[in-house]
Amino acid sequence: MFTAVISDTKSWKNSIDAIAALIDEGTLNIEKSGFKLRAMDPSQIALIDFSLPKKAFQEYKVEKETQVGIDFSELSKITKRCRLEDSIELSLETRFNMKYSGETTRQFNISVIDSSSSPPKEPKIDFTAEIKIGASILKESLKDAEQISNHVALIADKDFAITAEGDTGSVEIKIPHDNILGMEVKEKTKSVFSLDQLNNLLKASDQSSIIQLKLRSDSPLRLEYAIGEGKVVYYLAPRIESV
Repeated sequence: MFTAVISDTKSWKNSIDAIAALIDEGTLNIEKSGFKLRAMDPSQIALIDFSLPKKAFQEYKVEKETQVGIDFSELSKITKRCRLEDSIELSLETRFNMKYSGETTRQFNISVIDSSSSPPKEPKIDFTAEIKIGASILKESLKDAEQISNHVALIADKDFAITAEGDTGSVEIKIPHDNILGMEVKEKTKSVFSLDQLNNLLKASDQSSIIQLKLRSDSPLRLEYAIGEGKVVYYLAPRIESV
């Protein structure tokens, strides 16, 4: 029904981490053009839209497009056992199979689950600000904010700033334009988000990742970055309150 070989082991591991960071179970669409998945997290606070195109694979054969329900928390555990030098062969029969070939050959099979639910619709938002920033700068800024509070405000105006207020104090982190890869602001924009959730969404990015943020005041954040040839897009609902 389906077989594929992928040699970019790091990107495959990061892709599964990106999905497992948000959902335990989800429906993977295996299409002629590649893998696609869109799902909400159990709390209905965040959405993931993931795609991995055919060109990401060394070999890719799909006899019939199909949907397969997968426990990504279990798949993530197995994926962590893959070594960077391994070649990964994926296939689908009655189970989802992964074969790792390297110093040893290891065959893992996981049960598929019911995949009858339809994917959620992607939110339609007229964003008023867009920022492109290196993952390392964004992650370090969030670590600074974490010392003060468990939620932060993302503010786009003449500058891009991250602020946080807590019982013990406050912090404002301004990121100079020289350290921003791109910024377009139609109007001043401010939204507040959970720090834990933001850190979760950035978990699968690496130091060289470029993060694209799209904002509108008191509206869901759109956060996107590439994983190898693939792409992950998240939407995160805001906290409707002031910091």
